[in-house]
Amino acid sequence: MHRNKIVIYILSLAFLSSCIKPFTPNIDSDAASKIVVSGKLTNKEGFQTVTISKSLPLDDLNYQALTNCSVSIWDEYGNEYKAFEFPSSVGDYTYYISPENIKVGTAYYIRIITPDGDELVSDPDIMPQVAPISIPYYKKDSSYNEVYNSYTTGLKFNVDIEGILTDSRYYLFEMDATYEHHAVYDREWYYDGSVHHIFPPDSSLFYCWTTERVPEIFTLSTKQLAENKFKNFDLHFVSFYKDYLTHGYSLLFRQIGLSREAYLYWESVRLNNNQNASLYSKQPVDTQGNIKYLTNPENEVLGFFAATAIRETRIFIEPQPTQPYPICTPMPLERAGFREIARNDYPAFLMNNPRGTYSMIMLPDPCVNCASLHGSNIKPDFWPY
Repeated sequence: MHRNKIVIYILSLAFLSSCIKPFTPNIDSDAASKIVVSGKLTNKEGFQTVTISKSLPLDDLNYQALTNCSVSIWDEYGNEYKAFEFPSSVGDYTYYISPENIKVGTAYYIRIITPDGDELVSDPDIMPQVAPISIPYYKKDSSYNEVYNSYTTGLKFNVDIEGILTDSRYYLFEMDATYEHHAVYDREWYYDGSVHHIFPPDSSLFYCWTTERVPEIFTLSTKQLAENKFKNFDLHFVSFYKDYLTHGYSLLFRQIGLSREAYLYWESVRLNNNQNASLYSKQPVDTQGNIKYLTNPENEVLGFFAATAIRETRIFIEPQPTQPYPICTPMPLERAGFREIARNDYPAFLMNNPRGTYSMIMLPDPCVNCASLHGSNIKPDFWPY
């Protein structure tokens, strides 16, 4: 049987001396080929998606979608809602359940049949009731960076929870952050074997917007509290040394009510993700999901299919006095002049000068193209500035 090998170096400490000893465990390659199910049923109106893929060996970074599955969502009354895979998005299975069929207190589960005929079914998960949405707030704060052994300033986000007795006491918080970022120069002069002038200067790639999921996992349980309330719950931190806050920042905040089983799953994922990779880190927590093989019970499925109640709100933060690290580094052309520009750098943009012509300074793509690293020059409909 083929096995992947991982070399882990264990630091052995001795009096006045130390050494590094290699440890090479054998990991069965079959363990790196499990089915992964990602998705949840929510009470939001509209189409919803479940993604099915295969886990990969540690040395393989390619995403492997599991296509051509038969996927259905079922409720406790025997109603089936078929999910369909579109050719443009393999591995994503989209379904629609009308709002009148998504009810608090009703149990839902997923059923999957793979192209090989294997049948997978989740445990039923009951749709909870979620507390009214709370609006996140923020303040200037500092955060310790272990990598650089220093503190950085920025904005710290928090939220208060105000639930009642019949609301779920188990919460998951998700956030999508959108921010505006700029190039440094317009596109005016460029070289591609000869010099060209764009007039008026092209500013179409000067303004961009990026939307990203805040990567941290935030879970909260009020089960052990006298009331279903919590003040000043910590969310994420945004540094002034990045460009997120320079030209405006928007946060789409989702407050998600979970069942106890779904909460325990996400809490274990959070604990594993937050472990520090050191000699004295805690052992990983078992992230047992609720999806099982019916045809091959000995096989493991990764993921949890939950019925969740969601409330969401969007907030905006005005531009802040940031000091982001520069991503634009103009490159002076030395004695060889244009011969220093490789053909694969064409068109190579050049810096303008006060005399109305160009300087012998090349502008790398991030200097003149705000979308060169990430984002889009299409302004979101909700952007207020």
